[in-house]
Amino acid sequence: MLALVSLGPTRINAQRLSNFTSDNAGDALKYDLRLKSNILPWLLTIPNIGAEVSFGEKWSAEMQVWFCPWKISDKFSVKTVAILPEARWWWKTNRKGSFINLHLSAAWYNVRAGDCRYQDRSRPLLGAGIGYGYRLELNRHWGLEFEIGAGFANTKYERYYNVPNGALKDTRVSTYWGIDRASIAVSYYLCEI
Repeated sequence: MLALVSLGPTRINAQRLSNFTSDNAGDALKYDLRLKSNILPWLLTIPNIGAEVSFGEKWSAEMQVWFCPWKISDKFSVKTVAILPEARWWWKTNRKGSFINLHLSAAWYNVRAGDCRYQDRSRPLLGAGIGYGYRLELNRHWGLEFEIGAGFANTKYERYYNVPNGALKDTRVSTYWGIDRASIAVSYYLCEI
């Protein structure tokens, strides 16, 4: 009798699991992985790559990395490393069409322009904001994404004279409020995970 009582819940749980896997196997969420690159930074010779992973019917997370080691000339260069994470909520469950996002940014930089060289000091540029975007599917693998966002960025930086081994001019703290994210990205659907 004790053996039957102890087997009862196991048999019921096995039955429920069997029913769930056979009846609901088609209902399981499909997670996908996309690789992408924003065209706009490439116009400034800043290579970048990103990856997006879905984690629910209407949610996905993206991480972009920008890296630019170039010295264009003695008077102009953009050396930067930036990390741009983002969480997206999609209106449609297939993660196509419109989305809204929350995004963060961290960037380390050394930029020469005009009479000054600007370099982050003791911490990176830090920012956060919200945005709107739209994904246009071109075919099964390729797509275009358009995105605009607003928020803030704060940085502490040093200004140097823009000459070889230029002397320090001053140290400044700056906070920016406004458009902080613009993207026209090419995306490639890599696989389902």
